[in-house]
Amino acid sequence: MYKNILLIIILFFSIELINAKTIYVASDGNDSNNGSITNPYKTFQKAVSEMFAGDVCIIRGGVYTEPLIINKNGTSSNYITIKAADGETVEIKATNSVNGWQLHTGNIYKANVNMTIDKRFRAIYHNNEYMDLARWPNNTDNNRWTINSTPVTNGDGSHFVVNNVPNIDWTDGYVYYLGAHSGASWTRTITSSTSTTINHTGVNINQWPFNPHNPTVWRNYPNNNRGQLFLFNKLEALDYAREWYYDKANNMLYFQPADGIMPIDGTVEYAVNKFTLELKGDYIKIEGLNFFGGSAKIHNNADNNQILNCQIIHGSEGHDDLTNNSAQVGEAALEILGANTIVKGCTINHSSANGITVANWSGAHNTIIEGNYISNIDYLGIHSKPISSSANNVKVLKNTIINAGRDGMTVGGTGSEIAYNDVSNSQLINSDSGIFYTVGNANLKNIVLHHNWFHDATAPSYSHEVGNPGKAAGIYLDNNSKGYTVHHNVVWNVSWTGYQVNWNNTHLDFFHNTIWNAQNATGTWINGYTQENNKVYNNFSSTGDWFSEADASAFDIQSNLITAASPFENVNNQNFMPKEGSAVVNQAMTISGFTKPYKGSAPDIGAYEFGGTQWTAGINAIEDTGNALSIADIVIDKSLKLFPNPTNNSLNIKVTHAINKASINIYTLMGQLVKTVKIDNATSSELVVDVNNLSSGTYLLKIITDNTTRTSKFIKL
Repeated sequence: MYKNILLIIILFFSIELINAKTIYVASDGNDSNNGSITNPYKTFQKAVSEMFAGDVCIIRGGVYTEPLIINKNGTSSNYITIKAADGETVEIKATNSVNGWQLHTGNIYKANVNMTIDKRFRAIYHNNEYMDLARWPNNTDNNRWTINSTPVTNGDGSHFVVNNVPNIDWTDGYVYYLGAHSGASWTRTITSSTSTTINHTGVNINQWPFNPHNPTVWRNYPNNNRGQLFLFNKLEALDYAREWYYDKANNMLYFQPADGIMPIDGTVEYAVNKFTLELKGDYIKIEGLNFFGGSAKIHNNADNNQILNCQIIHGSEGHDDLTNNSAQVGEAALEILGANTIVKGCTINHSSANGITVANWSGAHNTIIEGNYISNIDYLGIHSKPISSSANNVKVLKNTIINAGRDGMTVGGTGSEIAYNDVSNSQLINSDSGIFYTVGNANLKNIVLHHNWFHDATAPSYSHEVGNPGKAAGIYLDNNSKGYTVHHNVVWNVSWTGYQVNWNNTHLDFFHNTIWNAQNATGTWINGYTQENNKVYNNFSSTGDWFSEADASAFDIQSNLITAASPFENVNNQNFMPKEGSAVVNQAMTISGFTKPYKGSAPDIGAYEFGGTQWTAGINAIEDTGNALSIADIVIDKSLKLFPNPTNNSLNIKVTHAINKASINIYTLMGQLVKTVKIDNATSSELVVDVNNLSSGTYLLKIITDNTTRTSKFIKL
């Protein structure tokens, strides 16, 4: 009987494999075709309707405006796969083109458009660049990270007092407000206005987040005593380049281009669909597709799906919910509600809200977020993040994250791991936040945070008193965080504390971390709570002290070092490997129950071990094996910083020790090799790599010997 059952199972899967087919879609195809490579279908809907477990749909290069929606199931051994044709670029847009422009007045043009998308998510792009909804004050520097606001001088929960409001009727327009505390913003509908007063639909200033983010709260901050605001979404405010307004009653779009010239038909696009990709089934694999102007969503109960080597650009644009009472929104460029999801090798760039969300309420557990490049997230300045995960057993590995309005990432689900991520330039709008940030509860989270680089975060000057630090922490375990093991991380160039812990923190282990150039090593706000069972062992900091405000029994502090004298190879080039014989070498204690490979008579203090691995973080990170690399470290001396952009025409690469043969490969973020430089018998010297023929953008530089990648870094040209 059991043999018969086994035979039936084998036959079932054999039939499934035999019947698996390849279907083609092309922009010039026809749904009456047979879906072959020579007679492709035109629509995704037709292709998906013909697919079953094991089938592959290959999309030929081109631009598509149909959302990709998959409601079929694959199996664990036979995924449904939809991918771009090899070597071809597939762009799936959630936008339509605008045609038929005519002059309105001055440099403002108009065209008939029927925008059906929810008004929160209306967006206009000109030559693929995001445009501003008509506003005051204007976005004069064309920088979405500067608020370009006006100070609030007074007000309460239903009105603001400001100076020099333009003499137009702002009724039914919107007001964006960021309190002096600068922890979160909120947006409301304007009910009436004068030259000095903006009345709006109101908030409860006695409840979080409106307490303390409201104009009754006064702070001694530069030009920001009671917060700041801008007004938007009125035609009369359309008086500046790159602004637009939509009149729904007359289906009329108004737009002022940057050059003041009537737009060419097709160069202006407007948002049509909220989502460009929706996965509603199980065991689906999406590969190598580019999405523009709309989000991707993996629905609740759509499990075991994979998104690989895709791009999502301007995934979630728009303004805040006008009735938001939580300081955060659920929208993201990629929303993950299904369990066992893998997102790997993707690029996510530009989102008003979140980059990637992984939801706990839907059971999106056991998800892996690995090797992604995520940038320019949370232009709203609310509690949104490049990666925001509350699900359990989530792994966030080897991602590079740059430019965020508030936190660099939040991972708070039980049993999660955060490792080898390179996160920088967060807190561009908000304050009182962290490059890594989380909030706890009554439970031990059993979260491990290790081998990450958290760096270069300075809270805006308007968020703190002159002479006081801006509250941008490296690792911020906020209210009641419990059960975190934090080891082998490097925090550098932050304007506040390396570690910040608040309220009832218990069972926190800080082992073998390095903090360089922070305002203080650590900080805590106890606020009347109890802290206990916390350990701080074998950490290095260049400044500050270890939880001096806490009760002495709350933190067990042993074998750490604070000194301004660098014991490292080259901190200016972010080389935190210990120098031979320096003050950190062989000076750490062994920690019972914690495995730490070491080379000398005892472990080293800090995140790196002399003679051990010079591990790296971010995409293509080098993992810490405990052993040194077999070739010399190669240091990029110039054009390394991602923010602000350098303008060099060449890279100076220093070979610190002799090597026989190697190559320097420069790739696009999508993995395309664009330049190779060969190294033959190099000694301690500088090599100059010409990059004049490369267009501006971010590239991945890899050093390769014997077909093995030894180190990699990002460059921005």
